[in-house]
Amino acid sequence: MPILQTDPDRAIETLMDDLDAARAESYPLLVSVRRLGETTGEPADALDALAIDAGYTGLGGNWVEVPRRIATKILTHLIASELAYPNDIVEQAAAEELAGRFLALFAQGARYFTNGACSGPFAIYDIAGGEVLGWRSISAAPFDNGVIVLSSERVGMLWAEDAP
Repeated sequence: MPILQTDPDRAIETLMDDLDAARAESYPLLVSVRRLGETTGEPADALDALAIDAGYTGLGGNWVEVPRRIATKILTHLIASELAYPNDIVEQAAAEELAGRFLALFAQGARYFTNGACSGPFAIYDIAGGEVLGWRSISAAPFDNGVIVLSSERVGMLWAEDAP
């Protein structure tokens, strides 16, 4: 099991504060970023370790790997709106900027994973180009969705939970 360590990068805390301020009219998003002290095993080991550390359940081999462009779309949608209703919370340009700041925390060559397609006005495709239909919850909420990013030094997640 990967060893997760606290990440002292101030950019993480600043991003969390900015996300909370931008989404003050709606539910907060969870942001968790950890340094990897050990990177042995499958990617799912690190993804599950972070999910469990954040209070969720892991998905093992059911994480869906997506290209960076799809991860960007998912993150932008999660920041800009709500999962259960099509309410706009954050302007699109601001949501794109915040999503870009989250992704910039990870080195080139990072890999992107999600729990599936929960909501949004766009299709989600996995790394092989297959369309992703449905999702697997990692929380007790009726809807949850997000992105976990894995690089050689860090693993981090931006996650949303919503209830109708």
